[in-house]
Amino acid sequence: MKIAVTGGTGFVGRHALRLLADTGVQVRALARRPEALPQAPELTPVAGDLRDAAALARLCEGTDAILHIAGAVSGTPAQMMTTNADGTANILHAADRAGVKRFVHLSSLAAREPHLSAYAHSKATGESIVRAAARTISTLIIRPPAVYGEGDLATLPLLKALTARTAVLPGSATAKFSLIHAEDLARICIAALSATTEEVREVDDGHGAYDWNEVAACLRTVCGRPNRVHFLPRSLAMTVGHAADGLSALTRKPGMVSAGKMRELYHPDWVSRPPGWPRDHAISLEQGMRRTLAWAMAQGLLPQIPLADRSAAS
Repeated sequence: MKIAVTGGTGFVGRHALRLLADTGVQVRALARRPEALPQAPELTPVAGDLRDAAALARLCEGTDAILHIAGAVSGTPAQMMTTNADGTANILHAADRAGVKRFVHLSSLAAREPHLSAYAHSKATGESIVRAAARTISTLIIRPPAVYGEGDLATLPLLKALTARTAVLPGSATAKFSLIHAEDLARICIAALSATTEEVREVDDGHGAYDWNEVAACLRTVCGRPNRVHFLPRSLAMTVGHAADGLSALTRKPGMVSAGKMRELYHPDWVSRPPGWPRDHAISLEQGMRRTLAWAMAQGLLPQIPLADRSAAS
């Protein structure tokens, strides 16, 4: 089986390429900077991006299935549409011309609520493009909830907040959400390449609904913090988000903080819906958080905090 992958230099993509390398299948990976891809004998880099028709043709030629992970999580609305919608259309066009049989598209639970943010709107638009292509190619849309794990820089501010003695969080004490570790998500994406499942699957770590107090309790088990949790009033968080939008417009450097992101954080329901993707040995929140914190501290990205030794219990 020959697999084509986009987004291989990103957070989830690097986990997927590492797992694919363990299977021994032949992989082509699209990247603007091929040198940033993991090194593996079965991996063939393809230089280019989702706007490069020639690179996409090289990526898709002779492949059996495509795992489309590449996506923009921040940027201007136009930039996110260019990547998440137009880029998806471009690679589907190349896949159709190359006769690819299977297309697995990594979307987001945010696509359920396209009115909340430019990101959510761009992901929902990308899904519509994939659905339209389903007439000529077997497609599956995978919607993950919040993804965390080793290698993720986007959730570092949240991890810093959760490992402080007093956690101050944007969000609501009553909000419910699902979570998934990046390695688990990568395993699901790879399994989906050879499956026959189509349409949309929302996935998680098998736990179902979390709330912030439950996540904080897990962190206390792992590292003894936080002692207390406080939530920012929505009005204050939205003020910060609008201010960030204004600064981004002035500097032309969009960041992760935005009014749209704040609306996402205060949305009450980000719980993945059944049937999900049943599997054995999913990474639990405690296991995943222990691994993630250990990685972040080893990289100097978080202050050193002793992690509780659970080896005897496991």
